[in-house]
Amino acid sequence: MSSLVRHDKDGDLIGPVIREGRPAKGMPAFPLSAAEISDVVKYIHSRVADLDRRSAGKPPATYALENLLTGNAEAGKQFFNGKGGCTGCHSVTGDLRGIATKYPPVELQTRFLYPQDVKQTAEVQLPSGERMKGTLAHLDAFTVAIYDGAGWYHSWPRDSVSVTIDDPLSAHRRLLDSYTEADMHNVFAYLETLH
Repeated sequence: MSSLVRHDKDGDLIGPVIREGRPAKGMPAFPLSAAEISDVVKYIHSRVADLDRRSAGKPPATYALENLLTGNAEAGKQFFNGKGGCTGCHSVTGDLRGIATKYPPVELQTRFLYPQDVKQTAEVQLPSGERMKGTLAHLDAFTVAIYDGAGWYHSWPRDSVSVTIDDPLSAHRRLLDSYTEADMHNVFAYLETLH
């Protein structure tokens, strides 16, 4: 993960560190020949390439459930119904009914942590007092844009309107900051019981 290693070209950055060391950080200099330093550099780059290949992407949908299922379903149910506040938006007999059969385990785990395909909506109040509602298309410090109910695109400078955003995933975003590792594994284990 070192920036120095990632930006090294044929030992131009790693070589001096090997030759001179980093005494302030406790790394001694190594009196290696140019060929030996070249070998060390090649080895480091090969390890980085191996790690990049192994960590790229997500596991296949067929990834074994046993490898993911490390939590306690009962503790997950308690979190879901209590501290997590999940029942404020979700129902195991409604939107989550059969969720464990709808998605493979890897995808279910990803979707509960990072839900997809949920649009934010916005209500924009114009200087005239007129209000427009729609699906949020863009929002930054300077511009807000929506698609109205008929599909028309509208945009305004932020400083000329007031905007109220409705983010259906705000509770999910808050939970991401407060979940413990055990909470995540437990909730996933509980979701896997919803057939």
